[in-house]
Amino acid sequence: MELDLYQNHTREWLQNEYAYPVLSRRAEGISVGINLSPANECNFHCVYCQVIPEQIHPGMKVDFEKLREELEPCVDFALSGEIFRHPYFLEVPPHQRRVNDIAFSGNGEPTLSPFFPKTVRLAAEIRRTRMENGPTEAFRKAAEEMKIVLITNATRLGNTELLPTLEFLLENHGEIWAKLDAGTDAYYRRIDRSAVPFETVLAGIGSFARRAPLIIQTLFARMAGEAPTDTEIDAYIARIAGILKNGGQIRHIQLHSVCRPPQCAEAQTLEPEILHGFAEKIRSQTGVEVRVF
Repeated sequence: MELDLYQNHTREWLQNEYAYPVLSRRAEGISVGINLSPANECNFHCVYCQVIPEQIHPGMKVDFEKLREELEPCVDFALSGEIFRHPYFLEVPPHQRRVNDIAFSGNGEPTLSPFFPKTVRLAAEIRRTRMENGPTEAFRKAAEEMKIVLITNATRLGNTELLPTLEFLLENHGEIWAKLDAGTDAYYRRIDRSAVPFETVLAGIGSFARRAPLIIQTLFARMAGEAPTDTEIDAYIARIAGILKNGGQIRHIQLHSVCRPPQCAEAQTLEPEILHGFAEKIRSQTGVEVRVF
C-alpha cells in the first residue's frame, strides 16, 4: 500500500497545472509540490526521470496567477487534514499524517524558471498568513512546522543572482536538497546526462554548503543490471569528504533508488541491502548521517 502511494507523484491534481500534494518518502509526510516546468524542460536528462523527450514543449509559460489560485487551496487542504479524507490519501499511516513542506520540484529544474524567485516569496507569504490567521490552533501549528523545500540539481547553486532568493528561502523555514548522483564525471554523464559540466555541480554544492547546511540527495540504481562499482562509491565518498574538508556543511544525505517507472528501461531499482551497505560505508568514512529511503 505505502509503495503505491509513494509511486503516485502525478503532477495532475484536481485539474491543477502547478500545485499537487504527494506522500513523500523523503519528506516522511505530505509534500505540496510546485511544478514550475509545465513545458517539462530541464538541463538534466536523468535516466531515472519519468519525463520523456516527446513530452517536452519549449516555450510554454507559467501563469503565475493561476499558480497562486491552485497553491493556496492545495496548502489549506493539506494543513486542515481534509486531505486524509480524499481517496488518494485514505490509507496514509498515522505517523505520516503530517504536512512536511511546500516543495519546489516538478518536471524540471525549478531554479531555471524566471518565476522561481517570485514563487518562493509566494510560498513564504502563504506559510506566514496561515501561521498568523489559520482557523484553528492545530492548523496554525501545522503551518509553522511546514518547511519550504527546494529540490535542485545544484547546477545554479553558484549563481550569485540566485543567492538572495536562496537565502530568503532558508530564512523562511527552508531547506535545500541538492542532487549528487555520482563521484566521477563518466558516471555523472551516464546517469544525469547533462551538458552542464560535473565540476559546475560540485562547485555549486561546495560554495553554497559553506554558506549554509545542505541536504544531499543521491539516487543509485542498477544500470543494465549492474550496481555502482566500489570505485564509483569510493569516488562519491571522496566528493563528500572534499565538501566537508573545504568548510561545507551537510545536514544529512538522502540515499534512495528508483521508485517510479523511469523513461529509461536501463535504470532499475537497487536492492535495499545494497543501499544500506553503501550508506554504512559513506557514514563510516565521512561521519555524515545517511538516511536510506
